[in-house]
Amino acid sequence: MDAALHHHKVVSMDSEFPGFLRKTPRRSDELSAFADMKFNVDNMKIIQLGITLSDENGIIAGTWEFNFKFLIETEVFYDPKSIEFLKESGIDFEELRINGIDQLFFSNMFTHVLSRHRDLKWLTFHGLYDLAYMVKLVTKKPLPVSMLDFTEIIATVFGCCVLDVKYMARLYDDLHRGSDSLLTARVFARMKTMYGIEESRFVGFLYGVTTRICEPVRTQVLPTFPGYCQPGIPQLCQVLPASRYCRPMIHGVFLHPPIIQHQYRVL
Repeated sequence: MDAALHHHKVVSMDSEFPGFLRKTPRRSDELSAFADMKFNVDNMKIIQLGITLSDENGIIAGTWEFNFKFLIETEVFYDPKSIEFLKESGIDFEELRINGIDQLFFSNMFTHVLSRHRDLKWLTFHGLYDLAYMVKLVTKKPLPVSMLDFTEIIATVFGCCVLDVKYMARLYDDLHRGSDSLLTARVFARMKTMYGIEESRFVGFLYGVTTRICEPVRTQVLPTFPGYCQPGIPQLCQVLPASRYCRPMIHGVFLHPPIIQHQYRVL
């Protein structure tokens, strides 16, 4: 993936997670919807992450599927109906228990890869929860307390160039829709080819959310990922002005060299 990102900078992603502890009623206000999402994401773990890389012409470099360790026997919070649905869809929870990827290990490795690529374009399909689980995975912290803080963290970690294909596709009724990362990449490429879309109209907007992902206007405290800032360079882990802070990856974080790649077991 690291090598492919040099020439395929469009990153489509999709996630699977163990359902919803709180289900948000239709027409709920954004404050309530965010509170429900925060409760769900803070209390549950991502199960699977799919990532497809492509270039601006829609040429696919490949799709990666990361399956995380998940022990139903010890997990306190999950939706049994969602677990059954995932089983029927082909997810082997016994295999996840034995060979699933450790989330802390993946977080450190993924952050290392992202730190090398600062000009990525991120695609989701109805991606609010996908981004929420990714933010939790990368920062190793619960979600922030407000939608504004959440969108600022997205801009900080992934950059401001985030597009939600469902938000865009609502204007084009004849498009096939779906949520896996490969299909999202293909739908986006088709939209560009058929409609000549002006991306700037859609950058930073997520389906169902009014707060736009954009550069923070406040000074932010740089997340330091304890134990992963390079020793002897404390000045790199400090407060940075917002104008320098909103980049596709967190500045000033030096990670140790990645552990051997074969530990990225794909189930």
